[in-house]
Amino acid sequence: MSRLLLKLVFLMFICPFGLKAQNKYFPGDPHILITSPRYLGPNALPVPLLHKAYIPGKFYWSGLYEYYSGRGDKTHDFNMHFIVPVANGRIGLEFKYVPVEFFSMDSAVSLLRRTQSGEAVAGHSFGDIYFGTMIQLIKDHDFLPDLAVAMSCRTASGTQRANARYVDTPGYYIDAAIGDSYGADKGYFRHIRWYAELGFYCWQTYLNNYPQNDALLFGCGIDFDFKSFFINQSIRGYSGYMNNGDQPLVYRADLGFKMGEAAFVVGYERGLNDYPFQSIRAGFQIGLTPNGD
Repeated sequence: MSRLLLKLVFLMFICPFGLKAQNKYFPGDPHILITSPRYLGPNALPVPLLHKAYIPGKFYWSGLYEYYSGRGDKTHDFNMHFIVPVANGRIGLEFKYVPVEFFSMDSAVSLLRRTQSGEAVAGHSFGDIYFGTMIQLIKDHDFLPDLAVAMSCRTASGTQRANARYVDTPGYYIDAAIGDSYGADKGYFRHIRWYAELGFYCWQTYLNNYPQNDALLFGCGIDFDFKSFFINQSIRGYSGYMNNGDQPLVYRADLGFKMGEAAFVVGYERGLNDYPFQSIRAGFQIGLTPNGD
């Protein structure tokens, strides 16, 4: 009788902890992909770049080579970003695309990400296309900061879902950004610009009971613009409700050397939470906005 009582007491203590450790948003089937940035390649569900509350008055293009390093994962790619201003700069048409990425993963990461083979793999994949519209609501006001809203969509064009490089599901995000610049744009030091963003990010999952994840999108940054170069720093992230690796936070810094209306840019990025990568990048951009990017 005493042994039975001890067993019952033991079960009463361990059962709550066992149930608490389970997460209903992690599918039990080891072959179902976990659609969160912690368990995917660096370009599958990245934190979107911040909109800085300013639409450039001229065509903007950037092309960057990026190298991502994570435990058991090496990735390098080419990233393109376009902004086409219309309506005298009050509206901006935005496009982002990773035409190709090359990757290698060891077997431990492959198992963790629930790839089809569960073994070490190397290869290449083609990325998702992002397209959207930005609208400038307030610009260069005497007292109020700049204000812009945007909506962006992500296609399901990415390949190599079997190797957890892309999710093959659509998504979208909307945001509102405020920012302002201080400085005369003359002399060696031109201006300083601050900006902040708040929005909503949604993407499809592979769970029958929870077909999509919804996240709060946020970020802020500060840029320093000089006559011949600029320095940009930002921290950005989003917070999903599933708590399955869906709360990434990323720090980014860029240094650009101006060449007329163009610039040579080098940068560094590091995941601070739920984004197990750090990266370096280098490339060119054409078209400088007042905040240097």
